[in-house]
Amino acid sequence: MHRQCVPSIPIKAANINMNLLTSPSRVVLVSAGCAALILSACGGGGDAGTGAPTLDFPLASAISTYATTAHQFNLAGALDGVSYTLNYSQTPGAAASFEGKPASTAVQTVVLRANGVLALDTTSTSYFAANPYVVYGSIDPADGAYSVFTQTANFPASARIGQTGAVGSSIDFVSFQNRVVTGTSTVSWSLEADTATTALFCVNTLIPGPPSFTGSECYRLNANGVVSGLVLKVNANGKTLILR
Repeated sequence: MHRQCVPSIPIKAANINMNLLTSPSRVVLVSAGCAALILSACGGGGDAGTGAPTLDFPLASAISTYATTAHQFNLAGALDGVSYTLNYSQTPGAAASFEGKPASTAVQTVVLRANGVLALDTTSTSYFAANPYVVYGSIDPADGAYSVFTQTANFPASARIGQTGAVGSSIDFVSFQNRVVTGTSTVSWSLEADTATTALFCVNTLIPGPPSFTGSECYRLNANGVVSGLVLKVNANGKTLILR
């Protein structure tokens, strides 16, 4: 079940994703998005890497493998004197259907704390085609919130640092039965510099305003397509919160 962030946070933030590698409209930054709205006055930080500009990274196969395997990441970051921790886990689920299409599933759980105080605890189930990877949407089993994703482009077989592309857009509804729209978002991808042997494959979510918010789930990827880490970035009110 979605919990309201501490202090009081507009619910719109919870529509950033925490799982685009399994369902972009409730993917990050479900939790990191919630944290982002805590930001209010001072400037934030940035992040940059050195990168491996001549390496080819196998995006399509890496995404398919990641989406169908179990993962767990424990992240931390700080901004304006507030320390954040985020625990994220993904567990593959049973085959199902979504909007009339056969689908693979995965369950994501996100727990966010601010200065040790629970700010968000949420679980959602994502629906997707595994190979080639195509996102269909997600459902929150606690409150029934229902998101439908329209993917407009497949991920490329390989990419180099600096390349970007569109993914698609999401519409969030109150529930499967109640198709009242509660939010929208657009999703793109980018391959960003990290180390001499790895890159950050970033899934970037934009929630239109006013005010608007952006969040990125950046997966540390090597040239063999192995994901070894996760970095979450949230931009709001002129600030950037980074959890790694």
